[in-house]
Amino acid sequence: MGYVRLRPRPWPRQQDEALRAAFLVQLDDLKRDRAVELWFGDECGVAGDPAPRAVLAKKGSRPRVAYTGKHIRANVVGALAWLSGRFVSLILPFVNRETFQLFLDELNRRADPAKRVVLVLDNASWHKVKSLNWGRLEALFLPPYSPDFNPIEILWRVLKETFFVWFVATSQEQHDDQVEKALADYHHHPEQCRSIVQGNR
Repeated sequence: MGYVRLRPRPWPRQQDEALRAAFLVQLDDLKRDRAVELWFGDECGVAGDPAPRAVLAKKGSRPRVAYTGKHIRANVVGALAWLSGRFVSLILPFVNRETFQLFLDELNRRADPAKRVVLVLDNASWHKVKSLNWGRLEALFLPPYSPDFNPIEILWRVLKETFFVWFVATSQEQHDDQVEKALADYHHHPEQCRSIVQGNR
């Protein structure tokens, strides 16, 4: 009959559709402007115990995934350049105004010095602290409740699915090593980053 059972995605009722539509127009203009280097930034938490995911298994079997219960975790702040696929990230013990400033400093060093640099971010409190030094970066904040407009969210999901589905860390050091390996793969393969985010628009 053409119907299948699907689980609806949770969707925030607080979205302002007029604001979202206006933001998309602004975003499209920035993407077309070759004098602009457009970056999308976000934070990502990576747990040492992977969340169980659906797998193919024999009927009646009971697949298991290891669990340590040690609450090992790494926090990553990253940004992705829309056109080139360049990726910049830092692994941090936590995220606040001071650690976010470290990331802004790093992105200022890596961004194209010949272009206007725009960084798209969500509305996290540490993104809006008045004492932040943005350097050459211009912040462009997403409309409230609009993570679907930030393509780096796709990159985080693919990173977890690729490197962490079956990986279980027994120590913080082992976990950090795996996070570094995953991030390095994106740092060294901008074409891969570009393919992931532009192929999933």
